[in-house]
Parts: sequence; structure tokens; C-alpha cells
Amino acid sequence: MKIVIAGSGEVGFHLAEQLVASNQDVVLIEKDPARARFVADHLDCLVVRGEGGDPEVLAEAGVDGADTFIAVSNLDEVNIVSCLVVAGRYKVKTTIARVRSLQYQHSGILNNTLLGINYIVNPEIEAARAIMNVVAGGATGKVLVFEGTGIQMRNLFVDQDSPLCGRSLQSLHRFLQDKFIIAGISRDDEVIIPHGETVLEPGDRVFIVASRASIERIFRKIGHRHHHLQKVVVVGGGRIGGYVTEFLISSGRSVKIVEKDYERCKLLAERFPEALVINEDISDEKIFADEQLNLADLLVTTTPDEALNMLTAVYAKSLGVKRVVPVVNKSGYLNVAEQLGIDASVSPKVSSVGAILKYIRRGNVKRVYSIFEGKAEAIEFAISPDSRIAGKRIRELKLPSGSLVVAVNRPTVGGSRNLVPDGDFVLEAGDNVVTFAKAEQVDALEDLFLH
Repeated sequence: MKIVIAGSGEVGFHLAEQLVASNQDVVLIEKDPARARFVADHLDCLVVRGEGGDPEVLAEAGVDGADTFIAVSNLDEVNIVSCLVVAGRYKVKTTIARVRSLQYQHSGILNNTLLGINYIVNPEIEAARAIMNVVAGGATGKVLVFEGTGIQMRNLFVDQDSPLCGRSLQSLHRFLQDKFIIAGISRDDEVIIPHGETVLEPGDRVFIVASRASIERIFRKIGHRHHHLQKVVVVGGGRIGGYVTEFLISSGRSVKIVEKDYERCKLLAERFPEALVINEDISDEKIFADEQLNLADLLVTTTPDEALNMLTAVYAKSLGVKRVVPVVNKSGYLNVAEQLGIDASVSPKVSSVGAILKYIRRGNVKRVYSIFEGKAEAIEFAISPDSRIAGKRIRELKLPSGSLVVAVNRPTVGGSRNLVPDGDFVLEAGDNVVTFAKAEQVDALEDLFLH
């Protein structure tokens, strides 16, 4: 599959990195000379200097005949125009644009297929959805949900005092006495697909897969109790903060919004009369005592300053706030968040990449999540009646090395069942199958499930 990406910022770089790892033919277009050199030094793909909407640059990138063109620069207008040029001049199956402004979407202009945009991704909305999933799960870690199922994937950080530390997976199953699978472990910047003898070590980041009920029981047993997060503080009244506040109020929660810009505070007060809008700078430590923010069940930090989001979350946790969720993008922040006692972190970059990957793959792919900073993916496949793997045992599939089937949701009369399969489990048409794979094995896994 040939994919041309215009823009190599956080989203473009991370997306290209993941697609290159899964053996796709990727070309990146970047107008900034320094950034183009950086990308060329760090990714094994062709980098073309120039503007994504320039026909000469597009021709040099070989966009004609490409499977997908993705415009993810920092400017909505550039992304929209780039897709328009590509759709009007070249034969490309799919065009995707990152568009932040809801004004374009509300105007209806982007719904016109003549404009040449097949799919629009909004980073702030994707991040807000991720935060909503985290909050619904009690903010005890990242929560990945799968369409139409009760299956969840949650992350855990294993420190020296964790009851998981030093246990093999076999021992862990005896200890927890529930149905689950450890899908993957990130250790020393390496992704491990574990087996029964794998022992969990301090510093491991683990993804566990099970039904929601099983995960709640497991988390309670290891001391991660589910708190009802009724009193919430949202720091930052920008787009993400607004979307999150809307969700929180609609779910019956009490919300305080802290925003330092006075004019934005007035708009927020009009939009959310149910919320208390506080016009203050969260970096002023007196605000926690003055506004009793330390009594909150949950604090979500959504400002554009990632370092401020992290520091505020850590400080709030030290004052007694039960759960904290900062919005961050830098991999370094994501890696250290759990070690600092932060309950969950959300990345607009990672959320956007997952949405784009899902659309690129489509077909029987129902959900895609980028895991461990793009080193692995969790993919949900639907098995069609004519699938070559329907009726086969999992051990007969000859799964690519570095991949697992971690859960199956099977339709039943009046509902569905969530199942944790073993090697003898027989897949059936209609099953929704959740898989976990290292990035370099995703292409082979898709060949198996989609043909």
C-alpha cells in the first residue's frame, strides 16, 4: 500500500513511523528544511521538500496512483486545499484531512464529496473521546474499548510494590482467578509478547485484556479501586476542555473549569451555565486552597502547555485529588507519567493516529489502537461468512510471530458473549476478534484476517 503524508509534525511523524514499521510504502511531504532533515534521518521513507498542495511537489512524491493521501499539517486550510488538489488532479483512492476547526464541519462544505475529502479527523475530538473512556473506567489507567463488545484493554504500571511484580503469568492467573490475557509488555523500550513463564518486572508497562466485569474485579484485587468521579476539575477551556466538559455535564457530574483567559471564561460560562468557571492561572498554587480544588475526585488538565499539564497533575495528586489525567503528546512525558503516579494520560496525537489507521484499513477492521508509542497495535477484526479462517482453531491460523488473538466477542440470541480464547478455540463467522501485534507484524496479520 502506498501512502503519501503531507505534514511531518507530531501526528504525521508518528503515523509515518507506524506505517513504515508495518511495511507500507510511505512518502512524507514537509516544507520546513530542518524538519525534513530530521524526518529523513529518523524514518526509513522518502521525504520530499515542499508544500502539500503544490502540484509539482505532489508529482515528485508520486501521489498519482497512491492508495491514500493524508494531509496533517498544522493548518486546516492547507490540509483542505491539499486534498482538493489531489482529488482534482490525481488518481488516489482515499484522501484524509486533519481539520481542527468545527466551523468548517458545521458549515457543511466538507460534506460535499466534490471537495475531495473522504475522511476528516479532529485531534481534539479524538482526545476528548479517549478522556471520556478513561473517566468511564474510573481513571485507573488507559482504557481501550472495542466496538459493540464488553471487551476492554487497560494498561498497568508495575512498580516494586505492585502485587504483580515478580509473578509469572501462570502464577498471576492462579493469584487473580479470573479470565484475562496479558497482551503485551513494554520493557526497556522493547515490546514483549509474553508467554506463561514470562515474569513481570519493576518498570514494566502492561496491557491486560478481559471483559469489563473481569477487569474491574482484577483491578480491585490489586488495589486499584474504582472511584465514582463525581466532582471534576477541568484545567484549560480550549477545544479539548470544552468537549470534555460537555461530556461530564451530560453524565451528571459537577464540573469546575479553570481558565486564565477572561474572554474565554465568558464564553465558557455562557456555554456551560451548570459549571463553575474560574478565571485564574492554574500555576498559582493558591488557587487549590482558595477554590478547594484539592477536594475534587478527578482533575483533567487540557492546556496547550504539556509540561504545565503534567506538573499540575502531579501537584494535584500530592494534595489529595483522587485521580488525575493530563493531556500530553511528547513520548517522553507519556513514558514517565505512570512513574510519577499519574493515573492516565491522553495524547491527541496517538488518538488521531488510531482514527486514521482505522479508516485506512476499513474493510473488516472495526477498531485500531496505537500501543506503546506506535511499537504495537490492537486491532479488532470482524469475521465475515466467507472468511477463510471461519471454522478454524486459533492454533491452526499460524499467526505471525509477535501477534496474539487476545479476546473474542461472539453474538448470541439477545446479546453477545465475551470470551478469552486458547489455542483450541474455534473462530466463527460473526465473531469480533481482538488482536495484539508488534507493528512489524501488522501487515501479515491483516493478510490473514482480511483475505
